[in-house]
Amino acid sequence: MVQQLTRGRGSLAKLPAVLEKLGVRKPLVICSRSLRPTLAEALGEHPHAVFSGFHANPDFQDCAAGRAMYLAQGCDGLVSLGGGSAMDTGKAIKALLVAPDAGAVLAGQWEARLAHLAIPATAGTGSEATSIAVMYVEGKKHSLDHPALLPEAVILDPDLLASLPLYHKKSCALDALCQGIESYWARKATEDSQVDAFLAFTGVLDNLRPYLAGDPGAAAEIQFAAYRSGCAIAVSRTTAAHALSYRLTTRYGLAHGHACMLTLPTVWEAMLEDTDVLPVLMDLAQKMRLGSELMGPRLLRGMLYDLEMPFPPAPDADALEDLTQSVNLQRLSNNPRIFTREEIRDIYRRSMMPLTGPERQACLDIWRYYGR
Repeated sequence: MVQQLTRGRGSLAKLPAVLEKLGVRKPLVICSRSLRPTLAEALGEHPHAVFSGFHANPDFQDCAAGRAMYLAQGCDGLVSLGGGSAMDTGKAIKALLVAPDAGAVLAGQWEARLAHLAIPATAGTGSEATSIAVMYVEGKKHSLDHPALLPEAVILDPDLLASLPLYHKKSCALDALCQGIESYWARKATEDSQVDAFLAFTGVLDNLRPYLAGDPGAAAEIQFAAYRSGCAIAVSRTTAAHALSYRLTTRYGLAHGHACMLTLPTVWEAMLEDTDVLPVLMDLAQKMRLGSELMGPRLLRGMLYDLEMPFPPAPDADALEDLTQSVNLQRLSNNPRIFTREEIRDIYRRSMMPLTGPERQACLDIWRYYGR
């Protein structure tokens, strides 16, 4: 399926027209309470119902409640407006509506389609471009992955990003950057997914500074880069930095993109030791307009320091063991180099110890002069 894509400043105003094109007369809109006024302005008198009863980590009960509202309100399509949680909730509600039962949802045993329009209000996850969703069932994480979960249409309106907190803007942009880089070197990468990955990481690298300074044109480019990162990982999936990020988020409260970026430079460094992986790292460095594959980790660390992203406390032995054991080794099978438990422990240790003195300054200089 090819998604219908509408993008540009003010494009949220086209929401009724996009719904008409999809044949949706009354959508169930999944969005947070804070976005309800924005939604009301965009939809005007267009019939709709709103579901805001979902958590940051959507669980089965959330999605079942959304399904019940959809049926009770006589809806005939879905709209997700917000971040990754709204996207995941919308996809899971869709699955519950079209699958014969909950067991079939978890097993991916269904085919029917239902119109779903995704409108990201952040610029990072790229979830609007994937057929993947996360849902928790009795506290256990389940990944839903089915072609029918790909939203039929997407609206990218950079004006939705203006009110995001600064830390959120930074961490989301770093998520898109990490997804682009990881997708490019992933074992499952294809020529097409590498094109999307290239557009993702170059889009972030070239527009991050003006975006954070409030440039609306740069916001549009960052949002499109995040969308492209979703297109890329939809094919290639993610690699080690993502696999190592989850426990950093739950243990230290780091945003997802922040946690991914914390380990990405060290993951890159660790792969430099593998001659079989060097060709893709050299190619990636060239695409990033770096003089050498050795410059990649330094550039990424320089971004972290320049953005003043905080580091968690230096881990003791118990913390390192907890982090190391949290990693699902099966998730690392897509990484160009397969790491051992001991190597994972060392990546965590090195990633959580920021550089100081001349080494830190060298990384900062590489980022600050990048592209100038």
